[in-house]
Parts: sequence; structure tokens; C-alpha cells
Amino acid sequence: MKRQFLFANIEIFAKTGLISGLLLYSVFSQAQLTYTQITGGLNAVSFESGYTELEVGDVDGDGDLDIVSIGDHGSPNINATEGGIMVWKNNGSGTSWSLAKTGNFGYGGVALGDVNNDGKMDIGYGMHHEYSSTDFGDQLLEVALGDGTGSNWTPYDDSLAGVAEGQSWGMFGIDFGDVNNDGLLDLASNSFGCCDGIWVYKNNGDGSWTMTDGNLGGNSEKWCQMGDFNNDGNIDIAASSQNGNVFKNDGLGNFSSMQTGLPSDWKMKFDIADVNNDGGKDIAVISSVSTSIIIYTYNKTLNTWQNISTGLPTSGILGVALDDMDMDGNCDLLAWTTTGITIYKGDGTGINWTANGTIPVATASNAGFRYAATGDFDHDGYTDIAYFGNTGGNNSLKVFLHTVSNPALNIIPEFPKGYECFAQGSVQFVKWLSSVPSGPNATVSIDFSSTGAGGPWINVAINAPNNGTYQWIVPNVNSSNCFLKFTLIQSANSQSVILSNPFGIGTCITPPTAATRPDVSNLMLDIYPNPFRESTTLAVQGWNIKVQDWQLQVFDVMGRTVHQQTLNSQVSDISPNLPAGIYFVEIRGGNNILNEKIVIIK
Repeated sequence: MKRQFLFANIEIFAKTGLISGLLLYSVFSQAQLTYTQITGGLNAVSFESGYTELEVGDVDGDGDLDIVSIGDHGSPNINATEGGIMVWKNNGSGTSWSLAKTGNFGYGGVALGDVNNDGKMDIGYGMHHEYSSTDFGDQLLEVALGDGTGSNWTPYDDSLAGVAEGQSWGMFGIDFGDVNNDGLLDLASNSFGCCDGIWVYKNNGDGSWTMTDGNLGGNSEKWCQMGDFNNDGNIDIAASSQNGNVFKNDGLGNFSSMQTGLPSDWKMKFDIADVNNDGGKDIAVISSVSTSIIIYTYNKTLNTWQNISTGLPTSGILGVALDDMDMDGNCDLLAWTTTGITIYKGDGTGINWTANGTIPVATASNAGFRYAATGDFDHDGYTDIAYFGNTGGNNSLKVFLHTVSNPALNIIPEFPKGYECFAQGSVQFVKWLSSVPSGPNATVSIDFSSTGAGGPWINVAINAPNNGTYQWIVPNVNSSNCFLKFTLIQSANSQSVILSNPFGIGTCITPPTAATRPDVSNLMLDIYPNPFRESTTLAVQGWNIKVQDWQLQVFDVMGRTVHQQTLNSQVSDISPNLPAGIYFVEIRGGNNILNEKIVIIK
């Protein structure tokens, strides 16, 4: 479970923008994203130099996303005050953070997940400085159980990085995933430089682990992530290693090369996400030679990776991250340079990317950027950024957060979104984005149907913390018509959304091609001005007006039709004559559908 990117000062960014309360989640946001810096509580320890890995998750179970790390080269207490497991606990708005620090070890990577299925967040970490004299922190690779507070940890690490495997220098990048589909989180980790290799360990459920795959040797650039790239229901591995970059899982925890079409680059930086909405994870790669960004998707028919991206930088990039930054249901991209972070909006195809604002972040050199992780720290529905690095001295941790106007109650799914393939009994991280108005904390309920979007529905989670992630053990059903329903609840108010497309359990789905899917077709709807008072202009790019009529409908936040008309021009003026408020435009033509939010002011 990763939301991450690489660079050199820890900072967190939250964006501005209007947020809808509509039940649809395909609303497209075109406002430029902007961020503000917050520093409260993030300087509780001093850092030194070198890399670390950040993870974002609700460690103390209060519904707010926290930041976790085991530190850089100065951990533990080497020309610095950092050390052990460090959790920066969120005050709920991302404006103030309190530190819980435990242990005498560090310098490495972290992963978060519930490894013993007790409902509490646990941690895994690979490290170079295993300096502890106790069982807590004396191995290169460890897992520790949390007690739900974020402050106390119990070793759960027997046989990790054992004598038989021969790791002796250091491990680093680490991720959790269910490699054998038995309902328990397993782990994969990549070594710290040369030559401890890539290793996969199966969770036995009793505090012990069994190595299922791995090998020593080869240089490494530390990083490791898990995701299903070929969408066969088995979780695969991506790593920066001379032993290979992507490895395919057979469902039992045995891995083989999945490199065809992907350049071999042991120094590559990368992030993974489903950028083209076909259910499989894609990979954004920074070439260590050209420092360009390339998006690759895996073609199951040809058994090869394919370069699908346009409009991305061709040089000068130090780090990359993939996430939905503006709650429009499509994956966006963040790219780091020596002067700042540029956000590129994705259109849901993985092909077209458009620059949408830059966050100035000066660094002393190319070595200034280290790492970052994404998550919604203030419950405004927009994804924020945690960033680690230096600007000429030691590393530091900072936060950049938008001062939000009061958002409407709304929720959209992030994973699954449709067309994914899950193995029966496997662990999956269900994810969502939500916006919550000021007031009481919200909770989320999740329901499951294996017989279509109309139900019947079975409870998955009832009033779970609204932290954006729920760890789900997939039921033992066989269906290609599975749906999830998400309900966001704040006091007496609620909003629900059902996936737009099905996913499969036991039976995989072949998604429609881009040519026939409206959500990934090459269409665009521009509305300007927006907000507006009496009238506005709609411009539809990519439709042939000689072939089809365009039908326009406007809905209020309750989903009721409040205005409709036929459009007969690619550029049309509309005057809906409605009270001030938030509304939603839907334009249909042939099999194509476009949605956009409008705001009327008086």
C-alpha cells in the first residue's frame, strides 16, 4: 500500500478547489491547484542526510492520516535526534503534528498494513542501521504490531532477513501485499545498494515468516512496490534493481521476470497506479540516463510493456508520484525538479497530460530531493503531499496545506474503480477520496454486491474511520459483476456512490478498448466562465456535430434534473436561470458522456 514519490525535504501540500456533493464521481476539475506551507510540529526531531521512505496512513485509528518514517542516515541519533519508528500524528486538519518516537534503529523504508488482522495498523521496515540490542530493531528487515495508538510496537519478525538468506548490508524499500492470496499480508523488500537483493516473505500468521522468493547480488536503488500489473488477480513486484525491474507472481508467491518492453535500469525512480482506468497497475518511470518521465502500461495480449504517454517532461526530473490530486476520478502525476513540483493532470487514458500549476521548492543540488508521499490530510477531498529533503543543509520535514473553504459532503472511489481482477480470499486495500464540511468527524460504510450495481448488498465495513483506506479480505465468490457502494456519513447527512464499472472476483474482466469507452475517449468539455451569474459558454472538443445531436442536462446536488436542452454547435451559450449554488452538467452524444461541475453566483 503505497502513496509516494522521491525527493529531498519532507513537506505536505494540499490544493485549493471547489468540491461537489453529487453522487457521481466523474466530475472534471480544471481549476489550477495551489498549496500553502505549514510547519507546526514537523521539526520535533532533527535529521541528517541521505534517503528515507515515507508512508502515510491512519496509525492511531482516529480517521486522520499520519506520516511515518524510520529516518535517514542520521537515524538513530547520528548527528541528529531522529531514531526508531517515528509517527507524526495529524491534528485532523493537517495544520499541526505531534511526534511519537520509539526504538533505537533506522535509516530505511517503511510499509503500513494490518498483518495480523486485528484491525490495528502495523508496520514493516527495511534498514541499514539495525543498532538495537533488543529484538525490536536488531534485524535488517522487521515487522512490528501496533496497539492502535501509534506509540507502542511489538516485534513480529521471526525469520525475516535470516541467516539462510544471507542479507548482511541493508534492506530499504518495502511494501505489503498478499502474494499467495490467503488473507494475510506478506512483504517484499529491496536492498540498500549492493548486494542484498530483492526478497519476498510469506506471513505465517503467528509472528513468523517464510521466504518464498529472492536472491542475493546486484546493485539496487532501494525502491520496491507491489501491484497487479497484468490484472490477473495476483500481486506483482516493481523494484529498482540490477536483477530486474518488474516480476510477475504465479499466485503462490513465486516470481518471474516481466521485463519485456521495459528498459532495464537499476537506478530508476518510479511510482505505480492505474492511469488508464483499465483495472491494471501502470508504472511511471524516471530514466536515470535522460531524467525523463515515461508512462508504461502492460499489454496482456502481446505480453509486453508499452509507452503510452505524451506531454510529460523529457529531462531534468528528480522524482515522480501518481495520485488523484483533484478528486475527479483520474490519476494525476507530480514531477520534481531542482526548483519545484509540477502537477500534470491526467485525462483517464494515461496518454495525455497537462501541466496544472507548480509548487516552488528550491534545492541546493540534484541531491536535494529524497522522497514524498501523498494523502488527504485535511478531509477536503484533495490529495496533499508529504515531502522530505534538503535545501542546502540537513534534511527536513515540512507540510504544504491549502486553507480550504468549507467543502460539500462527497465521496468517490479510488480502488477498485472497475475492471480490476481479485483472487478469492486475497487482501485488498479499498481506497476512496472524500470531502467533509466543518463539524463532526465523518465515517464510511462499504457494501458489496456480486450480482450487479442493483445489489443485493452485503456489509463490508460499517462506520469505519474516514481515513481513505479499508483493508478488505475478498469473499469466496466467483463473479464478473461485482460492485462496491461507499457511503460517507456525517451526523444526519450522508452521500453514497456506487462504482461505475464492475470488477471481477475469481473471473477476470476484459475492459472495453479506449475507442469505445467514454471515460477514456479523447473528449474534453470546457466551461467558461465558471463560476458565473446568468450565462456561460460550453465548448466540446472531439465530437462530430454532423453525426450526432448533443443533449445537455443540468442536475442539482440531489441529482434532480433542473435544466435540459439540445446543443447543435460545438460552442454553445447556456442560461439555465437557476438559483445560486452548485450544479452538474451532463452532455450526451452517441455513446459518449461528459460531466462537469458549474457554480452559479448571484
